[in-house]
Amino acid sequence: MRNVFDQYTQQENKLTHALICTLAADRSLLKPFLKWADCKDIPNPKSLFITEQQIPGTAVSGDDEEGKGLPDGCVYSELGWALLIESKVSSKISTNQLKRHFSTAVRHGFEKPYLLILSVDDPPKNLPQRATHRAWRDVYVWFRRHAGSSSWARTFTDYMEIFESRMIAEDYSIRGTLTMFDGLRFDSENPYTYREGKRLIRLLGDELQHRDDLQEFGVDPKGKRRGAITGRAGAGVWDFMPLQIARNAKNFTDYPHLTMAIRQDNTGAAITIPNGVRGGFKNKLSDLGEPGFIQLLSTIEHRLQLAISDSPTAKATVYAIQRHYPSQRSAGIKDARIEADLETIIPGKESGVKYQPQWAEAIYQIMTNKRSNIQLGIEVVFSYECPVIQSPEAVELFAKSFIAMKPMIDFVLE
Repeated sequence: MRNVFDQYTQQENKLTHALICTLAADRSLLKPFLKWADCKDIPNPKSLFITEQQIPGTAVSGDDEEGKGLPDGCVYSELGWALLIESKVSSKISTNQLKRHFSTAVRHGFEKPYLLILSVDDPPKNLPQRATHRAWRDVYVWFRRHAGSSSWARTFTDYMEIFESRMIAEDYSIRGTLTMFDGLRFDSENPYTYREGKRLIRLLGDELQHRDDLQEFGVDPKGKRRGAITGRAGAGVWDFMPLQIARNAKNFTDYPHLTMAIRQDNTGAAITIPNGVRGGFKNKLSDLGEPGFIQLLSTIEHRLQLAISDSPTAKATVYAIQRHYPSQRSAGIKDARIEADLETIIPGKESGVKYQPQWAEAIYQIMTNKRSNIQLGIEVVFSYECPVIQSPEAVELFAKSFIAMKPMIDFVLE
């Protein structure tokens, strides 16, 4: 069934239509929303009209010349009060267009209209007087706060999530994000879908990449992540954050990086050491020796236990995986994988995991004697049943996990 908000073909119009419908359907939201948009002297909401793609105060959309000054939406009264709404999703904000909106409104008797600009981009430096900018992410957060008391607000934010997922799936040009990361809430009633995974991995990466603690760690806040997560189906999606040291690298696999994964059954934060990593990693491992490798993993395991204490079901692992690639564009075929819970290298653990360091020793032997394309990684795997993972605090849990695994990055880059 077609969504109640999907009444236009242009993407900006769909989103504006959803916003206008929500405000028109639930008038209890209207005055608080107008205040949030920096409007003053707001008339009684019952006396306000709400329109879209229309000249304020008229029943028509204007001729070809005047149509250039049409706002995407408008809230107005018969006494000359008006808020004009300009919406941008893929296109940039034009100062000249904003001025035309003001001119059109003034010609029709609205002498001092307000203007609300909604976009994914930052606003121009010199906005016209009485103009206010809000990011679509801010709109999402505002309506989420009202979703508990308004079914229309809840429907609107659900639609924004669906809209963004669809646009990402169709590779539509959205330079930023429309929604905010709110946790990974997959369960039996809300099962994982590939499209939703692509939306959430993008939001999660945005939140993590701009954290001060991860930038101090070495993450490049301007580094390019995966340009396009292609496909329409799959049991999981992944993305990565490059380090500042890799800024001029030809390939992101020349350096270690931080990897996020959202899968059908769980989610994970990992430090990835690619097969072709620079710096003679294989020789460094040989010089370190097997006991030194075990000690390095023991240090990381201890740090992770402190970092992920809020998620008792989380599991920290070390793995080695061998792949081959039939072509440059292929996803890679897994030939072999060995993985061990880091607790297997710690004697006397009370968790029930038995001491068996030979698993990690086997990984060491594979990495120091490899003759094929083998990647090393340390990953923390989280269950969707974890309350923290289901909340916005999942970002904090991922960040702490990455920071706890930093000794491996330091070893590779030293």
